[in-house]
Amino acid sequence: MRVLKLKKSGIKRVRGLTIGNFDGVHQGHQAILAHLVSVSLERNLIPSVLIFQPHPAEFFSPSKAPIRLYGIREKVRSFLDVGIEEVCILPFNVRYAKMLAEDFVRDVLVKELSVQWLLVGDDFRFGSGRSGDYQMLQKLGLELGFDVEANQSVKVGEVRVSSTAVREALSSGDLNFAEELLGKRYNIRGRVVRGDQIGRTLGFPTANIHFGRESFPLSGIFIAYVDGPEFKQRPALISVGKRPTVTSKGDVCIEAYILDFSGDLYGAMLNVIFVRKIRDQEAFTSTCDLIAAMKEDEINARLYFELNVT
Repeated sequence: MRVLKLKKSGIKRVRGLTIGNFDGVHQGHQAILAHLVSVSLERNLIPSVLIFQPHPAEFFSPSKAPIRLYGIREKVRSFLDVGIEEVCILPFNVRYAKMLAEDFVRDVLVKELSVQWLLVGDDFRFGSGRSGDYQMLQKLGLELGFDVEANQSVKVGEVRVSSTAVREALSSGDLNFAEELLGKRYNIRGRVVRGDQIGRTLGFPTANIHFGRESFPLSGIFIAYVDGPEFKQRPALISVGKRPTVTSKGDVCIEAYILDFSGDLYGAMLNVIFVRKIRDQEAFTSTCDLIAAMKEDEINARLYFELNVT
């Protein structure tokens, strides 16, 4: 197991812990993490998070696993922002897939992580066959000397906040509802790499952003803000998808056309903050039609930014 120490823990020796995937670190996750930090500090414990890498769903059935909202770096950054001091990354493999729930508690939570207080979601399941639940944790806590608390679900309107709900909002293009669920606008970070420079030949030079994942929860043309190494909140148009007009490759590309910007961004780390979806991607019959659509996208984006100053 790898333990990332985000902050100095002083003389604290035992942990307050929560367990989960925390994909997106949405408002439900934020409620759990805030409560974890508060109680851990009151009890002089290290506020810690245990996550699995890869996610169990990716281990058991990679082709059917849900598309990840955040990579590991985005998660760790979000944990640090709310006061988490340690992130414990457990390499999910055959050993842990077959481990009985009770053995997981004894060997991992107690022996390896010295858990004194455990906070889990009200629907938390664990262990081989997902046989472990909150009631089992309570029973073992009494036996092994740690306290257990269940954190209740968070709702936005009538919708339970979950990573699945966020994915559904993003895939449907409803970025406003996704923002409500996440508590912030959806964003991704990635490094600018050299592409085929087709956008430059079309009059729309773009930054090709490598984000380290083969799938993405969004697809289409978007209005966005971009943060770079020397600028913040620059208006931009973002294309996410497979560029059906210019290439037959199946890889997902994220390209940023930063309005009124010229400069060399190769190697720079950019943060893209998605604001609104303009349209789906289209396979145009000619390059002229593609350029005309891109010009119309730019007009719509500039109009949006004129009317929505942040």
